[in-house]
Amino acid sequence: MKTRIVGACLAVGATVGAVFAPSAQAVPQFDQAMVQAAAVELGVTPARAAQRLDIEQRLSRKLADLQASGVPTDGAFFDNTGALVVNTSDSAKVKAAGLTPRSGVKGERALTNLSAQVERALGADVSQVQSWGPDVAADRVVVTVEPNASEALVRKLSAMDGVVVETGAKLVKHADVVPGRIMDLQPGTNCSLGFNGTRNGAKVLLTAGHCVEGNPDILDANGTHIGKGAGTRFPSVDMGIVNIDAEDTQRAYVDTRMGTTVRITGASKAPINTTICKAGNTTGWTCGRITHYNQSVRYSGESTTTTGLARATVCTEGGDSGGAYISGNTAQGMTSGGPVGVDCGYNQGANATGSYSFYQPVVDAANYYGVTLLTS
Repeated sequence: MKTRIVGACLAVGATVGAVFAPSAQAVPQFDQAMVQAAAVELGVTPARAAQRLDIEQRLSRKLADLQASGVPTDGAFFDNTGALVVNTSDSAKVKAAGLTPRSGVKGERALTNLSAQVERALGADVSQVQSWGPDVAADRVVVTVEPNASEALVRKLSAMDGVVVETGAKLVKHADVVPGRIMDLQPGTNCSLGFNGTRNGAKVLLTAGHCVEGNPDILDANGTHIGKGAGTRFPSVDMGIVNIDAEDTQRAYVDTRMGTTVRITGASKAPINTTICKAGNTTGWTCGRITHYNQSVRYSGESTTTTGLARATVCTEGGDSGGAYISGNTAQGMTSGGPVGVDCGYNQGANATGSYSFYQPVVDAANYYGVTLLTS
Protein backbone atom coordinates (compact mmCIF):
# COMPACT_ATOMS: atom_id res chain seq x y z
CA MET A 1 0.00 0.00 0.00
CA LYS A 2 1.33 3.43 -0.88
CA THR A 3 1.99 5.97 1.82
CA ARG A 4 2.28 9.51 0.54
CA ILE A 5 2.74 12.74 2.44
CA VAL A 6 0.40 15.45 1.19
CA GLY A 7 1.49 19.01 1.73
CA ALA A 8 -0.01 22.48 1.57
CA CYS A 9 3.31 23.39 0.60
CA LEU A 10 1.66 21.24 3.20
CA ALA A 11 2.73 19.03 5.93
CA VAL A 12 3.52 19.07 9.65
CA GLY A 13 6.58 20.37 11.31
CA ALA A 14 8.00 23.04 13.52
CA THR A 15 8.95 26.53 12.56
CA VAL A 16 12.67 26.96 12.48
CA GLY A 17 15.32 29.32 13.68
CA ALA A 18 15.19 31.03 17.07
CA VAL A 19 15.35 34.80 16.69
CA PHE A 20 16.33 37.14 19.50
CA ALA A 21 15.58 40.82 19.88
CA PRO A 22 18.45 43.21 20.54
CA SER A 23 17.64 43.11 24.24
CA ALA A 24 18.31 39.33 24.15
CA GLN A 25 14.67 38.72 25.12
CA ALA A 26 13.40 35.80 23.04
CA VAL A 27 10.49 36.37 20.68
CA PRO A 28 8.41 33.60 19.08
CA GLN A 29 10.15 31.59 16.38
CA PHE A 30 9.44 32.45 12.76
CA ASP A 31 10.72 30.93 9.55
CA GLN A 32 14.09 32.50 8.85
CA ALA A 33 13.28 33.28 5.22
CA MET A 34 10.14 35.10 6.34
CA VAL A 35 12.18 37.08 8.87
CA GLN A 36 14.82 37.96 6.26
CA ALA A 37 12.18 39.03 3.76
CA ALA A 38 10.56 41.29 6.36
CA ALA A 39 13.99 42.75 7.18
CA VAL A 40 14.59 43.63 3.51
CA GLU A 41 11.14 45.15 3.04
CA LEU A 42 11.32 47.19 6.27
CA GLY A 43 14.99 48.13 5.94
CA VAL A 44 15.82 46.82 9.42
CA THR A 45 17.93 44.08 10.98
CA PRO A 46 16.56 40.52 11.11
CA ALA A 47 16.19 40.85 14.88
CA ARG A 48 14.03 43.94 14.46
CA ALA A 49 12.07 42.23 11.70
CA ALA A 50 11.35 39.30 14.02
CA GLN A 51 10.04 41.77 16.56
CA ARG A 52 7.79 43.29 13.91
CA LEU A 53 6.43 39.87 12.96
CA ASP A 54 5.70 39.19 16.62
CA ILE A 55 3.88 42.52 16.93
CA GLU A 56 1.82 41.81 13.82
CA GLN A 57 0.72 38.44 15.16
CA ARG A 58 -0.12 39.74 18.66
CA LEU A 59 -2.06 42.76 17.44
CA SER A 60 -3.91 40.65 14.88
CA ARG A 61 -5.08 38.37 17.70
CA LYS A 62 -6.26 41.42 19.67
CA LEU A 63 -8.24 42.59 16.65
CA ALA A 64 -9.83 39.16 16.25
CA ASP A 65 -10.78 39.18 19.95
CA LEU A 66 -12.36 42.63 19.59
CA GLN A 67 -14.37 41.53 16.59
CA ALA A 68 -15.50 38.36 18.37
CA SER A 69 -16.73 40.49 21.31
CA GLY A 70 -18.92 42.54 18.98
CA VAL A 71 -16.87 45.74 18.75
CA PRO A 72 -17.70 47.34 15.35
CA THR A 73 -14.76 47.39 12.93
CA ASP A 74 -14.71 48.40 9.29
CA GLY A 75 -11.28 47.41 7.95
CA ALA A 76 -7.80 47.46 9.48
CA PHE A 77 -4.19 47.90 8.41
CA PHE A 78 -0.68 48.23 9.83
CA ASP A 79 0.84 51.68 9.33
CA ASN A 80 4.53 52.45 8.79
CA THR A 81 5.20 52.50 12.53
CA GLY A 82 3.78 49.01 13.07
CA ALA A 83 0.58 50.27 14.73
CA LEU A 84 -2.61 48.41 13.81
CA VAL A 85 -5.09 51.05 12.64
CA VAL A 86 -8.75 50.05 12.90
CA ASN A 87 -11.69 51.83 11.27
CA THR A 88 -14.32 51.90 14.00
CA SER A 89 -17.21 53.78 15.58
CA ASP A 90 -16.09 52.68 19.07
CA SER A 91 -12.70 54.35 19.43
CA ALA A 92 -12.57 53.88 23.19
CA LYS A 93 -12.69 50.08 23.13
CA VAL A 94 -10.26 49.85 20.22
CA LYS A 95 -7.80 52.16 21.98
CA ALA A 96 -8.18 50.25 25.24
CA ALA A 97 -7.12 47.09 23.40
CA GLY A 98 -3.85 48.74 22.39
CA LEU A 99 -4.90 49.38 18.78
CA THR A 100 -5.19 52.69 16.93
CA PRO A 101 -8.76 53.78 16.11
CA ARG A 102 -9.61 55.72 12.94
CA SER A 103 -12.92 57.41 12.20
CA GLY A 104 -14.29 59.87 9.68
CA VAL A 105 -13.39 57.72 6.66
CA LYS A 106 -15.42 55.75 4.15
CA GLY A 107 -14.32 52.39 5.57
CA GLU A 108 -14.23 48.91 4.06
CA ARG A 109 -17.97 48.37 3.70
CA ALA A 110 -18.53 51.67 1.89
CA LEU A 111 -15.52 50.98 -0.33
CA THR A 112 -16.96 47.56 -1.20
CA ASN A 113 -20.24 49.26 -2.16
CA LEU A 114 -18.27 51.78 -4.22
CA SER A 115 -16.56 48.87 -5.98
CA ALA A 116 -19.98 47.56 -6.94
CA GLN A 117 -20.81 51.01 -8.37
CA VAL A 118 -17.57 50.86 -10.38
CA GLU A 119 -18.60 47.51 -11.82
CA ARG A 120 -21.98 48.87 -12.87
CA ALA A 121 -20.33 51.92 -14.42
CA LEU A 122 -17.98 49.74 -16.46
CA GLY A 123 -20.74 48.01 -18.36
CA ALA A 124 -19.47 46.76 -21.70
CA ASP A 125 -16.12 48.48 -21.07
CA VAL A 126 -15.22 45.86 -18.46
CA SER A 127 -12.96 44.18 -21.03
CA GLN A 128 -10.63 47.21 -20.73
CA VAL A 129 -10.17 46.69 -16.98
CA GLN A 130 -7.92 44.25 -15.11
CA SER A 131 -9.00 44.66 -11.50
CA TRP A 132 -10.84 46.89 -9.05
CA GLY A 133 -11.48 46.90 -5.33
CA PRO A 134 -10.99 48.62 -1.95
CA ASP A 135 -7.69 50.10 -0.79
CA VAL A 136 -8.53 50.25 2.92
CA ALA A 137 -5.36 52.01 4.06
CA ALA A 138 -5.77 54.83 1.54
CA ASP A 139 -9.58 54.78 1.94
CA ARG A 140 -10.26 54.61 -1.78
CA VAL A 141 -11.12 52.22 -4.60
CA VAL A 142 -8.34 51.49 -7.10
CA VAL A 143 -9.20 50.51 -10.66
CA THR A 144 -6.40 49.01 -12.76
CA VAL A 145 -7.02 49.32 -16.48
CA GLU A 146 -5.41 47.71 -19.51
CA PRO A 147 -2.59 49.69 -21.19
CA ASN A 148 -4.87 50.35 -24.16
CA ALA A 149 -7.91 51.47 -22.12
CA SER A 150 -9.78 54.36 -23.72
CA GLU A 151 -9.30 57.89 -22.42
CA ALA A 152 -13.07 58.20 -22.14
CA LEU A 153 -13.24 55.26 -19.73
CA VAL A 154 -10.35 56.59 -17.64
CA ARG A 155 -12.05 59.99 -17.41
CA LYS A 156 -15.38 58.44 -16.43
CA LEU A 157 -13.84 56.33 -13.66
CA SER A 158 -11.61 59.12 -12.40
CA ALA A 159 -14.65 61.37 -12.04
CA MET A 160 -16.16 59.02 -9.45
CA ASP A 161 -15.59 60.25 -5.89
CA GLY A 162 -13.11 58.02 -4.07
CA VAL A 163 -11.90 56.20 -7.20
CA VAL A 164 -8.29 56.23 -8.45
CA VAL A 165 -7.29 54.80 -11.85
CA GLU A 166 -3.94 53.18 -12.64
CA THR A 167 -2.57 51.21 -15.59
CA GLY A 168 -1.26 47.66 -15.15
CA ALA A 169 0.50 44.88 -16.99
CA LYS A 170 -1.40 41.95 -18.52
CA LEU A 171 -2.76 39.50 -15.92
CA VAL A 172 -2.76 35.71 -16.21
CA LYS A 173 -3.81 32.80 -14.03
CA HIS A 174 -0.66 31.30 -12.55
CA ALA A 175 -1.13 27.70 -13.45
CA ASP A 176 1.05 25.47 -15.57
CA VAL A 177 -1.74 23.46 -14.17
CA VAL A 178 1.25 22.76 -7.03
CA PRO A 179 1.21 24.17 -0.86
CA GLY A 180 4.59 24.38 -1.91
CA ARG A 181 5.05 21.00 -3.62
CA ILE A 182 4.09 20.11 -7.14
CA MET A 183 0.58 18.93 -7.91
CA ASP A 184 0.52 17.22 -11.30
CA LEU A 185 -2.87 17.10 -12.96
CA GLN A 186 -3.94 14.22 -15.16
CA PRO A 187 -5.11 15.15 -17.69
CA GLY A 188 -3.59 18.63 -17.66
CA THR A 189 -0.41 20.26 -16.46
CA ASN A 190 0.60 21.20 -12.88
CA CYS A 191 -0.14 23.51 -9.95
CA SER A 192 0.97 23.71 -6.29
CA LEU A 193 -0.56 21.99 -3.29
CA GLY A 194 -2.68 24.09 -0.95
CA PHE A 195 -4.02 23.44 2.57
CA ASN A 196 -5.00 20.07 4.04
CA GLY A 197 -8.20 19.57 5.96
CA THR A 198 -11.17 17.30 6.54
CA ARG A 199 -14.79 17.40 5.44
CA ASN A 200 -17.35 15.05 6.96
CA GLY A 201 -14.43 12.99 8.26
CA ALA A 202 -12.79 12.59 4.84
CA LYS A 203 -9.37 13.91 3.85
CA VAL A 204 -9.45 16.89 1.48
CA LEU A 205 -7.17 19.62 0.14
CA LEU A 206 -8.06 23.24 -0.66
CA THR A 207 -6.39 24.77 -3.72
CA ALA A 208 -7.06 27.23 -6.55
CA GLY A 209 -10.27 26.52 -8.42
CA HIS A 210 -8.77 26.89 -11.88
CA CYS A 211 -6.27 24.13 -11.05
CA VAL A 212 -8.95 21.47 -10.65
CA GLU A 213 -11.43 22.35 -13.38
CA GLY A 214 -12.77 19.09 -14.80
CA ASN A 215 -11.89 17.20 -11.57
CA PRO A 216 -8.52 15.79 -12.73
CA ASP A 217 -6.56 13.06 -11.00
CA ILE A 218 -3.83 14.51 -8.75
CA LEU A 219 -0.30 13.07 -8.72
CA ASP A 220 2.75 13.97 -6.61
CA ALA A 221 6.26 14.66 -7.94
CA ASN A 222 6.94 10.93 -8.17
CA GLY A 223 3.83 10.29 -10.26
CA THR A 224 1.98 8.62 -7.37
CA HIS A 225 -1.77 9.18 -7.24
CA ILE A 226 -2.72 11.25 -4.16
CA GLY A 227 -6.26 12.39 -4.93
CA LYS A 228 -8.86 13.63 -7.37
CA GLY A 229 -10.51 16.99 -7.93
CA ALA A 230 -13.93 17.11 -6.27
CA GLY A 231 -15.23 20.59 -7.01
CA THR A 232 -14.27 23.99 -8.35
CA ARG A 233 -15.55 27.55 -8.34
CA PHE A 234 -13.91 29.50 -11.14
CA PRO A 235 -13.94 32.07 -12.61
CA SER A 236 -16.58 33.57 -10.27
CA VAL A 237 -14.08 33.05 -7.43
CA ASP A 238 -10.94 30.86 -7.45
CA MET A 239 -11.42 28.06 -4.95
CA GLY A 240 -11.29 24.29 -5.46
CA ILE A 241 -11.29 21.12 -3.42
CA VAL A 242 -9.51 17.77 -3.86
CA ASN A 243 -10.45 14.44 -2.30
CA ILE A 244 -7.23 12.97 -0.87
CA ASP A 245 -6.76 9.19 -1.00
CA ALA A 246 -7.52 7.59 2.37
CA GLU A 247 -4.10 5.95 2.71
CA ASP A 248 -2.17 9.19 2.23
CA THR A 249 -0.70 11.15 5.14
CA GLN A 250 -1.72 14.78 5.49
CA ARG A 251 0.57 17.25 7.20
CA ALA A 252 -0.15 20.52 9.01
CA TYR A 253 2.80 22.54 7.81
CA VAL A 254 3.98 24.44 4.75
CA ASP A 255 7.04 23.20 2.89
CA THR A 256 9.08 26.35 2.16
CA ARG A 257 11.05 24.52 -0.54
CA MET A 258 14.18 25.64 1.34
CA GLY A 259 14.63 22.58 3.56
CA THR A 260 12.39 23.98 6.30
CA THR A 261 8.72 23.82 7.23
CA VAL A 262 6.32 26.27 8.88
CA ARG A 263 3.61 24.96 11.22
CA ILE A 264 -0.01 25.82 10.48
CA THR A 265 -1.80 26.77 13.70
CA GLY A 266 -4.90 28.42 12.26
CA ALA A 267 -6.34 30.52 9.45
CA SER A 268 -7.39 34.16 9.14
CA LYS A 269 -7.61 37.23 6.96
CA ALA A 270 -4.71 39.16 8.46
CA PRO A 271 -4.79 42.99 8.46
CA ILE A 272 -3.51 44.98 5.49
CA ASN A 273 0.32 45.34 5.47
CA THR A 274 0.85 42.10 7.41
CA THR A 275 4.00 40.20 6.34
CA ILE A 276 3.12 37.15 4.24
CA CYS A 277 5.03 34.42 2.37
CA LYS A 278 3.96 31.78 -0.10
CA ALA A 279 5.42 28.48 -1.23
CA GLY A 280 4.97 27.39 -4.83
CA ASN A 281 6.41 24.84 -7.18
CA THR A 282 7.86 27.35 -9.67
CA THR A 283 9.23 30.17 -7.52
CA GLY A 284 9.60 28.47 -4.13
CA TRP A 285 9.44 30.76 -1.08
CA THR A 286 8.59 34.37 -1.89
CA CYS A 287 7.40 37.03 0.53
CA GLY A 288 5.85 40.46 0.77
CA ARG A 289 2.87 42.20 2.37
CA ILE A 290 -0.90 41.95 2.09
CA THR A 291 -2.14 45.09 0.34
CA HIS A 292 -5.83 44.63 -0.55
CA TYR A 293 -8.90 42.46 0.00
CA ASN A 294 -12.15 42.04 -1.95
CA GLN A 295 -10.51 42.54 -5.31
CA SER A 296 -12.32 41.87 -8.60
CA VAL A 297 -9.98 40.60 -11.33
CA ARG A 298 -10.28 40.07 -15.09
CA TYR A 299 -7.74 37.45 -16.15
CA SER A 300 -6.60 37.42 -19.76
CA GLY A 301 -8.64 34.97 -21.80
CA GLU A 302 -11.55 34.90 -19.30
CA SER A 303 -14.89 36.52 -20.07
CA THR A 304 -16.02 36.50 -16.44
CA THR A 305 -14.79 38.55 -13.46
CA THR A 306 -13.15 36.69 -10.56
CA THR A 307 -14.18 38.27 -7.26
CA GLY A 308 -13.21 38.11 -3.58
CA LEU A 309 -9.45 37.86 -4.15
CA ALA A 310 -6.72 39.32 -1.93
CA ARG A 311 -3.65 41.07 -3.34
CA ALA A 312 -0.10 41.00 -1.98
CA THR A 313 3.39 42.16 -2.97
CA VAL A 314 4.41 38.51 -3.30
CA CYS A 315 6.05 37.42 -6.56
CA THR A 316 4.54 34.40 -8.35
CA GLU A 317 4.77 32.72 -11.75
CA GLY A 318 2.95 30.02 -13.70
CA GLY A 319 2.82 26.72 -11.79
CA ASP A 320 2.56 28.51 -8.40
CA SER A 321 -1.24 28.43 -8.56
CA GLY A 322 -2.86 26.82 -5.55
CA GLY A 323 0.29 27.28 -3.45
CA ALA A 324 -0.01 28.21 0.22
CA TYR A 325 0.25 31.78 1.60
CA ILE A 326 1.01 32.00 5.32
CA SER A 327 1.63 34.80 7.82
CA GLY A 328 3.61 33.72 10.87
CA ASN A 329 1.90 30.38 11.46
CA THR A 330 -1.53 31.43 10.21
CA ALA A 331 -2.81 30.20 6.85
CA GLN A 332 -3.98 32.98 4.52
CA GLY A 333 -4.76 31.66 1.04
CA MET A 334 -3.84 29.96 -2.23
CA THR A 335 -2.19 31.55 -5.29
CA SER A 336 -4.59 32.62 -8.01
CA GLY A 337 -2.55 34.69 -10.50
CA GLY A 338 -0.60 37.83 -11.31
CA PRO A 339 1.05 39.86 -14.07
CA VAL A 340 2.62 38.12 -17.04
CA GLY A 341 6.34 38.25 -17.89
CA VAL A 342 7.61 38.40 -14.30
CA ASP A 343 10.88 36.68 -13.33
CA CYS A 344 10.74 36.02 -9.58
CA GLY A 345 13.80 33.79 -9.37
CA TYR A 346 13.60 30.90 -6.91
CA ASN A 347 13.42 31.13 -3.10
CA GLN A 348 14.13 34.85 -3.28
CA GLY A 349 12.11 35.75 -0.21
CA ALA A 350 11.49 39.51 -0.41
CA ASN A 351 10.07 40.76 -3.69
CA ALA A 352 12.88 42.43 -5.62
CA THR A 353 10.87 42.70 -8.84
CA GLY A 354 8.18 45.04 -7.57
CA SER A 355 5.58 42.53 -8.74
CA TYR A 356 2.36 41.45 -7.05
CA SER A 357 -0.06 38.55 -7.00
CA PHE A 358 -3.66 37.68 -6.20
CA TYR A 359 -4.69 34.85 -3.89
CA GLN A 360 -7.93 33.18 -2.82
CA PRO A 361 -8.40 33.65 0.96
CA VAL A 362 -8.42 30.21 2.57
CA VAL A 363 -11.02 31.23 5.17
CA ASP A 364 -13.58 31.84 2.45
CA ALA A 365 -12.80 28.53 0.71
CA ALA A 366 -12.94 26.55 3.97
CA ASN A 367 -16.26 28.15 4.93
CA TYR A 368 -17.80 27.51 1.52
CA TYR A 369 -16.76 23.86 1.31
CA GLY A 370 -17.30 23.12 5.02
CA VAL A 371 -13.64 22.18 5.54
CA THR A 372 -11.86 22.06 8.89
CA LEU A 373 -8.25 23.04 8.24
CA LEU A 374 -5.55 20.69 9.50
CA THR A 375 -3.47 22.48 12.17
CA SER A 376 -0.79 21.55 14.65
